[in-house]
Amino acid sequence: MSWPDARVQDIAVAHYGKALKKEHRDETGNYSVFGSSGQIGKHSDFVADFPTLIIGRKGSVGEVIWAPEGGWVIDTAFYLELLDHEAIDLRYLFYALKRANLSAKTITTSIPGLNRDDLYDTQIPLPPLPEQKRIAAILDKADAIRRKRQQAIQLADDFLRAVFLDMFGDPVTNPKGWNVVELSTLVDPDDKLNYGVVQPGDNEEDGVPLVRSGDLSDVTPDVSQLRRVSTSIDSKHRKSKLKGNEILIACVGTIGRVGWVSEAMIGWNIARAVTRIPIREGVNREYVYRYLQNPVVQGYFERETRAVAQPTLNVGLIAKTPVALPPHDLQIAFLERYRTIQAYKERLLVALGAQDELAGCLSQRAFAGQL
Repeated sequence: MSWPDARVQDIAVAHYGKALKKEHRDETGNYSVFGSSGQIGKHSDFVADFPTLIIGRKGSVGEVIWAPEGGWVIDTAFYLELLDHEAIDLRYLFYALKRANLSAKTITTSIPGLNRDDLYDTQIPLPPLPEQKRIAAILDKADAIRRKRQQAIQLADDFLRAVFLDMFGDPVTNPKGWNVVELSTLVDPDDKLNYGVVQPGDNEEDGVPLVRSGDLSDVTPDVSQLRRVSTSIDSKHRKSKLKGNEILIACVGTIGRVGWVSEAMIGWNIARAVTRIPIREGVNREYVYRYLQNPVVQGYFERETRAVAQPTLNVGLIAKTPVALPPHDLQIAFLERYRTIQAYKERLLVALGAQDELAGCLSQRAFAGQL
């Protein structure tokens, strides 16, 4: 079944939001404050006292946000007012505009943004109102399942943090009286913390794989997707070549992000934005790795970040990271709990991926008139 298309201009008025600095907000107010990426606070006044959709104009360009009670919309976003409630269902319009991929209409200037004329020219299929409501109800159910999966994943992360605090306490205040040492004391005495290649040069097809901050994770990066540096550049940075006993920490960009070095990565090199931490023999490297990943310790990195042109962690600050060293059997117990929770979380992530795929398929079929 095919339906006629309609332009946004024929459906709704796109109003510009109004500036409202953070220091001028009344956080005790009853109205939500929205920016281009979603709710950012509360206020005692509003610019829209009706259900609306908020469209990111700058920043999160093209983001579509549901605001069923209206609120204050700041000047980085538009908010929509329907022209005829008997012709268009707001919830249907929400899904239709998300599917329209408004971010693709971004104007690239010094400050990328979404032009209102481009928003107005956007076309969406417009079935009869009862059909709009039926489609919105179906997609709402799919979205509700997806949000429950996301909440379960967040609960798994929260539970892991709670387990960490219950077993070890805050390493800064150290309420359990564990032996707390600086990370540098766990480093191989014949090696040291160091960062990697400063100027990697051109990507060399037959060069040495280079691990950057965005490549850090629990698993071995896909080597086919990595940048490679020439052997001549690699030879000038022997101290940052991976040996297999390291933990990696991002010191620029995704600060504090931690990466595991597998046997397959031995001989690779790291970029300037990554710090290499060679763990000495006799230390439980996996425990230290999971310890550094925990939100409690990640908060340490955030507090200690040195702000220059961009937030940066230097090697000296990383070396001073406090690490609690409880008895070995307790370290093992923590890792066992971690693996159990992580396995559960990974199952949820797989289910969420399947749900996303299903939701995408439902959306495609719905707007093609095939549901």
